[in-house]
Amino acid sequence: MMTAATPAPAAAFFDVDRTLVGPESMEKLFARFLIRRGFLGPGDLGRYLAYLARHWERLGSGLVRENKYHFKDKDPEEFQRLAGECFWGEIRPRISPAGRRMVRQHQAAGHLVVLLTGSLGPLADLLARDLEADLALAARLAVENGTLAGTLCNPRPYGAEKARLVRELAQRRSLDLAASYAYGDHHSDLAVLSLVGNPVAVNPDARLRLHALRRGWPIRKF
Repeated sequence: MMTAATPAPAAAFFDVDRTLVGPESMEKLFARFLIRRGFLGPGDLGRYLAYLARHWERLGSGLVRENKYHFKDKDPEEFQRLAGECFWGEIRPRISPAGRRMVRQHQAAGHLVVLLTGSLGPLADLLARDLEADLALAARLAVENGTLAGTLCNPRPYGAEKARLVRELAQRRSLDLAASYAYGDHHSDLAVLSLVGNPVAVNPDARLRLHALRRGWPIRKF
């Protein structure tokens, strides 16, 4: 007797900054927090600017977003502790109630919930824990000889890299992307939104809004 094949699972991919958390990015909030706490100072800013100066020819290729030289030689344990303090005190209150409800709806439907963000890993992990998301794909800081190296140990999830991560995860988990959902606010999220059968533009910038209107994608305010 033949039995029906089990359908492939679906996922819901959520951008974070200005989609689930706003109006500023988590990393900007965290940077100001670290300055107030004295973890970052003028010397750290100098290293950040010096790194940009040395690699000025790459300024148009995402160098500013990928430059983490202000964290070079910092204690990763203290960094993690301060990330928790900042998240619970300053970032968690900025999570969109509508976004939180949408995450819960996907969880109730049995979907794999994935946070997909260019923000720093410790912040994304704390957000995933709070939302009970299944995965957080984020920018991970490299550690060398027990201190932060000032670089990333993975390509920053942004634009085409986000789409690559989605395709890779879909293959590894046998996900049905046609039945899956993606939520994003920026035109750089188009690569991911175009991969799934249910794209949603959330708080979209002008370019994403125009594209969503042309394609008939839902537009939501979180």
